[in-house]
Amino acid sequence: MAEVSPLWLRHTLYVGDLHPETTATDLEVAFSVIGPLDSFGIRKDAVSGKSLCYAFVNFSCISHASKALACLNHKTLRGKPMRIMWWQRESELRKAGIGNVFVKNLAHSVTSAQLESMFSKYGIILSCKVVEEKNGKSKCFGFVHFETQNLAISAISSLHGAVFEGKKL
Repeated sequence: MAEVSPLWLRHTLYVGDLHPETTATDLEVAFSVIGPLDSFGIRKDAVSGKSLCYAFVNFSCISHASKALACLNHKTLRGKPMRIMWWQRESELRKAGIGNVFVKNLAHSVTSAQLESMFSKYGIILSCKVVEEKNGKSKCFGFVHFETQNLAISAISSLHGAVFEGKKL
């Protein structure tokens, strides 16, 4: 039988790609409209105190966390789109690359939200990101992390060589 994680783990969202000047108040304002928050905080470098540009938001109710993920993922905060996903405690699962699809030759105009929309019909996406330069300009590649390897394989089989925004993927 699989080990069940504590309830607070199931209500926690990772919020990445934040603007370096994003504050805890910004997070609270953006997320509390969905429902009550148990805790939230921006992670900072222990030495410099500078933002690491990601945060954790913990809701008191899983339905609120789910709604925040659905409604706020890729929405802008301080001019940058947030990348929101369920927090996964086991870093080995995140780092293994299982279910991760590398997508290259994207048009400069393609956003993370557009990439996710294109791939979402192939299954549950854990995270999706178009990689950008520090100035916000697209590097014309991205990653789509699916829940399983089979979903990733299905997406690759269907979309490899497809034309999107005038570019062959």
